[in-house]
Amino acid sequence: MIYTGKGGVGKTSVAAATALKAARMGYRTVLMSTDAAHSVSDSLELPLSGQITTVEKNLDAIEIDMLYELETRWKEIQRYVSSFLMSQGMDGISSKEMAVLPGMELMSALFYVEDFYKRDAYDVVVMDTAPTGETLRLLSFPEISEWYTERLYGVFRNMMKIARMTVGKVMSTPLPSEELLGDIAAMGDRMRDVQKILLDPEVTSIRLVVNPEKMVINETKRAFTYMCLYNLTVEALIVNRVIPQDAGDFFKEKLEEQERYLKIINESFDPLTILKAYQLPSELVGIRSLEKLGDMVFGDVDPTTHFSREKPMEIYTNDGMDIISLNLPFTMRESVNLYKAGDNLLVEVGHYRRSISLPTTFAKQEPKRAEFKDGRLLIMFQGDEDGGRGKR
Repeated sequence: MIYTGKGGVGKTSVAAATALKAARMGYRTVLMSTDAAHSVSDSLELPLSGQITTVEKNLDAIEIDMLYELETRWKEIQRYVSSFLMSQGMDGISSKEMAVLPGMELMSALFYVEDFYKRDAYDVVVMDTAPTGETLRLLSFPEISEWYTERLYGVFRNMMKIARMTVGKVMSTPLPSEELLGDIAAMGDRMRDVQKILLDPEVTSIRLVVNPEKMVINETKRAFTYMCLYNLTVEALIVNRVIPQDAGDFFKEKLEEQERYLKIINESFDPLTILKAYQLPSELVGIRSLEKLGDMVFGDVDPTTHFSREKPMEIYTNDGMDIISLNLPFTMRESVNLYKAGDNLLVEVGHYRRSISLPTTFAKQEPKRAEFKDGRLLIMFQGDEDGGRGKR
């Protein structure tokens, strides 16, 4: 269960409360923070690190720590990057600090998910993420990294073989070792495994946390659209910090404003499951506070319930047309661009682009037309004459 939303909406508290409630119901649970500005330890009032820490029975927690990851998971890469930077005149300490390459934090978090899944280490993984934009980077990373690995790795490896036999014999700059190249190849394989985990609605789901405020609602709409673009299953919306109706005259104006925004939330996100946490503005820290928050959000409902398994993308045949159907709520037709690039269909929504690998039957065809219907983008290809393959 991946919790995300605009910064400051309280997703860390909601994620921690969910993990605590799941653990208290007997599920083996781990709470993982992927936000560089970790606050899970503050929420639990317990020091956490880059290693698994036991909070209580059935509940573990971890905050991804890049220094720890470099010393363990990324040894070969750190060794090479540090050596390369030192060969260019950088001192040893600075070279180690600079060895954190773009994407390492994302891959570390995703590799933990893969490891937990393959070992069946937990029944539930609750992920507290960075604000929406960074979370989109995290969740789209497997697809992007796989694209680069497939297209660039083979070329890079061949270039290194030639370099070792030629300039490598006379230059002082270190060249990547076979062990390092092997690690990079293994990363590509693992990213493919991670992608399967993230895209399986039986295994992974997104829960968006929102406050009844105009700017937060608008960003949450965009987040919902982008998650669907990447074929990720959004199953529930948590409306946090809803002021109770009996809060008193002091909150009268705020309650009237809140009522308008709650109506917008209900109208905008229906039929998505919407859960609410009623509370006066206050700091939620410590186990007892998280217990109360978990009860406010879920009541008697099991927090691990699958509220939805609806796939954002479907491929099916209808009236002789092969159709790719993408759920893109809150999207204006004018803001979507489509491109065909080889065997891939590029869908661009706002600042985000997704490359969809086309099935073999689609790859040699150009899209005939595209249209919006009931919040879904329908991209139509001329189907085979026999048709009738049905939904896939």
